Amino acid sequence: MIPKTKNIPTSNFWKWQQSHKPIYKKILKNIDLAELFGTMLGDGCIEKFKRTDKLTISFNRNEVEHIKHTALLIERVFGKIPTTRKRKISHCDDLYFYQKNISSRIDFPYSPKITKPLIIPNWIKRNKEFTRVCLKGMFETDGNFNIDDKYKTCVVSFSNRCMTLLDDLYQVLKKLKYNPQRRKIDVRLAKRIEVMKFINWINYRKY
Repeated sequence: MIPKTKNIPTSNFWKWQQSHKPIYKKILKNIDLAELFGTMLGDGCIEKFKRTDKLTISFNRNEVEHIKHTALLIERVFGKIPTTRKRKISHCDDLYFYQKNISSRIDFPYSPKITKPLIIPNWIKRNKEFTRVCLKGMFETDGNFNIDDKYKTCVVSFSNRCMTLLDDLYQVLKKLKYNPQRRKIDVRLAKRIEVMKFINWINYRKY
């Protein structure tokens, strides 16, 4: 005969833990998350720890306004003010914060993301405004815009080493009626009229 298990009284510390559990902000699939997702596709990563996740986005140190803007996006999306870390051995600053289940809550893979079949999610692709701000986030982090009047060239490009992301971006631009060029580690637009139309549409800012 199996003896009955005695009811073990809960400790006051357990009760305190239950009453002080953090309440995480519900993640909404909105315009803020769409832009932040694009920024993360460019220069973001999520690391997994034993009890939490860590989201980090890296910037050139001169991009002060870009850092401030992204910090506000993070605060609005996650309800958390990120910390800024200045790297000592490079001209780079990181925004980062810790929170549970970041990866699963926004469906973004853990680092190293270069090894994952990374794409722009369908909930963004189905909404043209979400697509616009996602592309804005991507091109303002890992993008480059250049006008050379001497050689009459005008190019905007997005560079990345994740091949699935480059392939996906190429298809997205094609569906938007652009004529992108898919190269080894980037996707670019090189027709002046298209380039100017695109950067005006996404409201590209050179920080």
